[in-house]
Amino acid sequence: MMFGSTFMLGFGLLAMVLVIGLPIALIVLLVWALTRNGNPSMPAIFPVAQRTVAAHFCSNCGTALQTGWSNCPQCGAKV
Repeated sequence: MMFGSTFMLGFGLLAMVLVIGLPIALIVLLVWALTRNGNPSMPAIFPVAQRTVAAHFCSNCGTALQTGWSNCPQCGAKV
């Protein structure tokens, strides 16, 4: 009697690994294959965000400001 329940528990765990784990592993493998640097003709799936450089700082609170801003986003003072 004990052997049957242990066998069914093992079969259930194996089925869960195949149903849940295998698709996750395939998705991870696909994303890795598409984003690796070995193929320059493939565009990146996750583009890298461009960093903006602060041109100047607010004279009222010192927050970094981007070029073209007319008001400080922190304190609202005119630039």
